Amino acid sequence: MKKSETRMYIELLKRRVASLRLMAKELLDCRQSFVSMDLESTREHISYQQGLCAEIRFLDHELGALRRQIAEAAGLQPDGLGNAAFTSLFAGASALELLQVLRELAAVQKSARRLNRVYAGLLKRSRRSINVLINVMASYMGTYPPSPRYMCLFPRQAGM
Repeated sequence: MKKSETRMYIELLKRRVASLRLMAKELLDCRQSFVSMDLESTREHISYQQGLCAEIRFLDHELGALRRQIAEAAGLQPDGLGNAAFTSLFAGASALELLQVLRELAAVQKSARRLNRVYAGLLKRSRRSINVLINVMASYMGTYPPSPRYMCLFPRQAGM
């Protein structure tokens, strides 16, 4: 295996670790703007999260392609190649560095997964609260005239 392929694979993994760390931080930061109902800040956070997701997908694609290339160069079938067998293709200091980066990656993935579940729960509970508020507003539709600003949310229905 070429030294440049080894270095590139490890560097791509490090970039993936860094991107996942940024995503974990972003999920924490977004929570505060979401709870304080700062819509503009929430939109900015979501936009940044979308960019991070795109970067992670790109890195996953590049890692997969490079992994296949390395496996094929070693005369192995990339489809059935497990992590232990793939790691054994690396030698010396590269193997140690790869194992260290893979451990970091596993830890960051676990953290990001947990934060994502918390964030999804927050969104689910918020959605319920917003639905309750929409129902309350809809029940008062005939009592108080809605402001023109919110007419798109609560269109006037026939008979009201």
